[in-house]
Amino acid sequence: MNERLKAIYRLIPPGKGVIDVGTDHGYIPVCLAGEGYPGRIIALDIRSGPLAAAKRTAERAGLSDRIEFLLCDGLDGCPPDAVDTIVIAGMGGDAICGILDRAEWCMAPAYKLILQPMTKQEVLRYWLVNNGFKLEEEQLVEDRGVIYQILTARYTGINERLTDAELYVGSFEKAAGHPLFAKLLEQENHRFSVSLAGQEQAGLGRDSMQQSIYEELLSMREKLHE
Repeated sequence: MNERLKAIYRLIPPGKGVIDVGTDHGYIPVCLAGEGYPGRIIALDIRSGPLAAAKRTAERAGLSDRIEFLLCDGLDGCPPDAVDTIVIAGMGGDAICGILDRAEWCMAPAYKLILQPMTKQEVLRYWLVNNGFKLEEEQLVEDRGVIYQILTARYTGINERLTDAELYVGSFEKAAGHPLFAKLLEQENHRFSVSLAGQEQAGLGRDSMQQSIYEELLSMREKLHE
């Protein structure tokens, strides 16, 4: 497994069952089975090709009998009482929101969500905190020069408060101690700086929301060095 998948794998606790949505080659389920995960292990994908690849991975490891394979869209085919950990990784934050939005059963304290959006992290965090989920942990991992954000969340029914900038980089309180957080801030600062400069060059003037987020990101960077 690459460093991104290893970081996700380390967040999975022993439990009743785990489902890996968008399993692709099935590396996480196979590793769980190989390491003796005690509960049910479900590998799910919307496409038959990746699911067949996951089955081959399991067959090569001699672990096919430990993993259940589901061909369906998101969590639509997952039996709610089969799992207590839900992994959704490697897709856009908006796509993850759509999957969770259709699976209202996961809005219960019994389920731990481990989410790794490739894009639109701010959309995913906004959806979570406005639908009663608490962001329990913010993890960062660098793989081949790319910083990935991994969130763990659990439903509490209470809407958590995040600033606009924290929607992009995570709760300052939870993420500030991570060694990669400063680098993530630099990347986001640069992205917003380029966007704002482009607006000025086009004669549009600076977008006030983007300007506010940019200034807050700069403020976060200063706090890190206090």
